[in-house]
Amino acid sequence: MTQSIIYRILPALAFLLVVFIETSFASNTCDPRLVHRAKTGDVNAQSYIAHIYSSGKTGEQDYKKARYWYQKVATHKTADAKIKGHANLLLGLMYNSGKGGTQNYEQAMKCFRTAAKQGYYDAHISIGNMYAQGQGVKKDYEKALFWWKLAAENGHPKAPKLVYLMQKEMGQTKKSG
Repeated sequence: MTQSIIYRILPALAFLLVVFIETSFASNTCDPRLVHRAKTGDVNAQSYIAHIYSSGKTGEQDYKKARYWYQKVATHKTADAKIKGHANLLLGLMYNSGKGGTQNYEQAMKCFRTAAKQGYYDAHISIGNMYAQGQGVKKDYEKALFWWKLAAENGHPKAPKLVYLMQKEMGQTKKSG
């Protein structure tokens, strides 16, 4: 009997714990210890704070603060390429859309190219998108196709469809029948 009561209240306790944890993280400021670690150069703390602000886990999204912290990560001297690539990709998306500051296609392209060099294949997709749409660059379907093919060769799941659609648009697909 006691065991069945425990099994019935256990899910409720788990739910309350999750609500408590989410509420703790949803304050309007980051944990001061985390901020201190970030300010003293901890790249993981910087990246986490940037994610908190960009995702809205502080109660509201603050892209300006996210942009600031992603910039810290992107320019960190000792961070590995993967974490810097991720930061550059997200900075590029923010510059491309204008989230957190002025829209700047040139800066977005720089960030995407840096992320691409750091092995971040989502950046290949973004570079291709900029060429396909003529965002800050002359519209160039050949260049868009080049970047999407590169992403496809590296296993990006969305790239093959983009390559197919662009080849179809350019009349490069074989007609069946």
